[in-house]
Amino acid sequence: MKEEFNNSSADRIEGLLARLETVPEGKAVVDFIRANKVDIQLKKDPANWAASTLTITGIKDGLYSYKDPVIILKKSLTDDNLLQAIVHESQHLKQHLSGVGNPDRILSEKEYILFYRASEADAQALCTHVTWKLKEAGDAGPWEAAKFVGYGDICDAYEKAVTDGADDAKALRAAFDAWFDNPARLAGYNKSTAESMIPFLKKGREEVFKGHGLTENPLDSTWVDKLDKAAYQPYLLTPASRDLLTDEHFSRETQTRPPEKKKAAANVNRRPDIPGAA
Repeated sequence: MKEEFNNSSADRIEGLLARLETVPEGKAVVDFIRANKVDIQLKKDPANWAASTLTITGIKDGLYSYKDPVIILKKSLTDDNLLQAIVHESQHLKQHLSGVGNPDRILSEKEYILFYRASEADAQALCTHVTWKLKEAGDAGPWEAAKFVGYGDICDAYEKAVTDGADDAKALRAAFDAWFDNPARLAGYNKSTAESMIPFLKKGREEVFKGHGLTENPLDSTWVDKLDKAAYQPYLLTPASRDLLTDEHFSRETQTRPPEKKKAAANVNRRPDIPGAA
């Protein structure tokens, strides 16, 4: 265990954060990580190749409090992959610390799936945005790494928006919307949410939520507003953009589950824990 947190790991992380700080968008990520004392750990064999965790210290009237934000990364990943994963996972932590990482109400299965789809789309939109800015500054590795691990379609949508003259907010929104275009990705997150969150939802309804002050309510505009404010730059409410709550593009096919796949050979540049990744 000592080997996993030695000086070389700490130096490697500092080097990645220094790369991020070379562009304002990346510096904002690093500022968040430092301000909230996020512990970034490199582990030899973690349960997932990239993940973030917090400890819930309390909940009152739907408002959660947390401590000990951590990002856990697989040590054998390339630096480019680690960097783009840090951006993605930091946004998940920011969602929680901004009050939108866990639902503040009891949701149906369909709306739980929409909730977590939107959280993932937002985290990857930020990753796309930051790695594009790095690419423009001459550091293209993290952008290429994000494309390689299963997000090429999102990168393409973002790049097209920029090429067509979109500002940062509209390009971010293009990346967010594109997350929902991939049927395999949707099915993978359906499966992931159903397996991990729906049992929690059932148990919560029976044993936990009433004591926490949660009631059954659908998602509404207050949720979208909070998710937008948790972003590094507001972008979800850009003019003429699709409505996250009413457009079927975002909530379709919630019952679809992917077929079981045979295990592929290990590849240090891939993250097979990404639902829907080919």
